[in-house]
Amino acid sequence: MEARKLRPESGDVTGPESQVEQPQPNNKFIRSLQKEVRMLRTGGDRMDLFGDPVPKELLGEYEVEDLDGQLSRNIQKKYKSRPNNNRRCWNRVQLFLPELMHHDAVRHRVLEMSTAHGGMLEVLRHFGHDVVGNDYVNLVSTDEEQDRALFRDVNDTNFQREYDDYGLPVPKPGEKLYDWPYRRIIESIGIPMSLFDAGQVPYPHRDKEFDVLICMQAIEHYCHPKDWMTIVDEFCRLTRKSIVILLNPMLKNMGGAPRDYAKAYRQAKLDLRTYRRNGFACTGCHMMWGEPVGFKLTAI
Repeated sequence: MEARKLRPESGDVTGPESQVEQPQPNNKFIRSLQKEVRMLRTGGDRMDLFGDPVPKELLGEYEVEDLDGQLSRNIQKKYKSRPNNNRRCWNRVQLFLPELMHHDAVRHRVLEMSTAHGGMLEVLRHFGHDVVGNDYVNLVSTDEEQDRALFRDVNDTNFQREYDDYGLPVPKPGEKLYDWPYRRIIESIGIPMSLFDAGQVPYPHRDKEFDVLICMQAIEHYCHPKDWMTIVDEFCRLTRKSIVILLNPMLKNMGGAPRDYAKAYRQAKLDLRTYRRNGFACTGCHMMWGEPVGFKLTAI
């Protein structure tokens, strides 16, 4: 009986077969994999989650003559597209505030902190809710700790500078805000605004003035994470029913940031997950970008 020819084990091949090159993935295949990875990380923002299409009236472009001029030049291009903004926000409302997506629902008064393009409020206004936005540019792109809003203490009286990242004058305490980058977009869609620095509490609103408060990818720009619970306590003062907070993932270079930023960031996430005070408790934690960074607080 003829013995079968055994295939050499991996690593034992010494003949000509060992020189055979394995096929390499082409660029198209690599790009496809990269796209799939991005979709897994941002799928909640980009996928058709429930087969519930965004209404056509929310998908027209902004009627703004100049979105590339001096004021708006630093707005990322993706945030200048109203269809993209409102599709993303439609999904976020579905995930975080589905109880508000009913035309016969009780009308809620909603405040969004750091509104930017106003997509979240456009979606909620579509369902009949009374919406108010907030904005104030306190971003600083510098390596100097004392010049970056995300490292300052809440109510930091020593955090003073003449101009913001967009070249706009920063008002002194008590002075009126001159302008902000998203003004033209906000005016084009008619969102009422309340302009103030979110790193200074108390905010200029009455106790329990709003039913719902939203803060999406913004709180990290208000102050150092060791003080975020002070900001959340202020959210509770203003709100009667629910609060939604979505953090940005901590930037990789923040691990070595001054004043132990990474440790404070992790503690703040735990404090949000276990939050139970001021008449509110955490009732929902959401995964975004592969991390638990979304939190819903509900009045108890």
